[in-house]
Amino acid sequence: MKRKFVVLTTVLTLTAGMIAGCGAAEENVQTETAQTEAVQEEITATGDEAEKTEEAVGKAIPWVLITEEEAKEICLRLFKAPEGAQVQDWLKCEALADPDKGVGPLVQLSFALDGMDFTARAQQGASEGADIAGNYFEWTVGPEDVTLANWGGDNMPAKFYRSINDTGYVDMLTWYDMEIGISYSLSVAEKDLDGFDIQAVADQMYNAENEPYANMAEDFVQEQSGKTSFDSYDDIISALTTGQGYAYIKLYGSDEELLAVTDLVFEADHTAYEASIYGILDGKVTLLSVVSGAGSAYPLRLEDGILYAGSNHSYETYFISADFGGLMMKDYITDGVDTGSNELSGFTRQDNTFDGESTDFTGGQEEFEKLLSERENKKAIEFTVIE
Repeated sequence: MKRKFVVLTTVLTLTAGMIAGCGAAEENVQTETAQTEAVQEEITATGDEAEKTEEAVGKAIPWVLITEEEAKEICLRLFKAPEGAQVQDWLKCEALADPDKGVGPLVQLSFALDGMDFTARAQQGASEGADIAGNYFEWTVGPEDVTLANWGGDNMPAKFYRSINDTGYVDMLTWYDMEIGISYSLSVAEKDLDGFDIQAVADQMYNAENEPYANMAEDFVQEQSGKTSFDSYDDIISALTTGQGYAYIKLYGSDEELLAVTDLVFEADHTAYEASIYGILDGKVTLLSVVSGAGSAYPLRLEDGILYAGSNHSYETYFISADFGGLMMKDYITDGVDTGSNELSGFTRQDNTFDGESTDFTGGQEEFEKLLSERENKKAIEFTVIE
């Protein structure tokens, strides 16, 4: 018996030589408009051929036009169009998604820049070696190792490819976000790309606003102020409310003054057991860390540039890292009560660099209690209370 199938495909504007279909098996196409049209393709088959045809039809799922906001919901650390670009389309393809394995839909951005058409793709959950670009060329150059700026803290490894053939050039960059598990590609085809730097375009496509935790409050003062960035220490202090407090401190490893702010100041002695530590990194006011003691019996203390925290079950100290300017743990020793191990463990270090040696704590209960006792003799930080 003959069976009839109707295939719906999406006709889209795509760069010549770039893949237009959803998956790696679909053919390249080029159209003159960016409108979505339904194209009916009638297929007839019999018996086993019908089943095979039905399976093939199922794979021919089209790209779907989406908004940039919808694209951001699909892929956490999504790129943006570079400055000056004309966005053509945001698209998604569900066919290559595998929810059971945590693989999301393939997202595509088509844009024009300086008279050239680009195709950028991203897929969250894809493996590091996944070919999401779908470019079938014999590469004249590459893969060459390069490093992208902005992405990955200005240190994102990427690979550059170039194909030179009778019709012109194709350049491609691929990179992979190990932290989340996102595969990216950027491609461009043009008659002559000699001297062109596709890496510079990729650098511009990083969008800090698309970081998973961008604009998310990291401490109490950010939460209550509704701000995640501050212009100055005074700006932070102005966001504090009655009963909260602040103190200026200096820590070993930096000549700069730091700001400690706390949600609760004990009235008896103006101390606090928890505080957010703010500093200046790369010219910006930055939350370095939140440190904690344990109630009024174990307030935060400071001596000789070392910040003391912890409880009756932990000994914690901090200074400023010479490597990245943030807060770094100098010593951490615990008796294991809080974790349930009930075993002494931890480390100590002398140097404020990660290259410096850290020493495992091998002392017993007596040595541990001695450290806690010595900590009690350090001066507690006094906070200015907001009235």
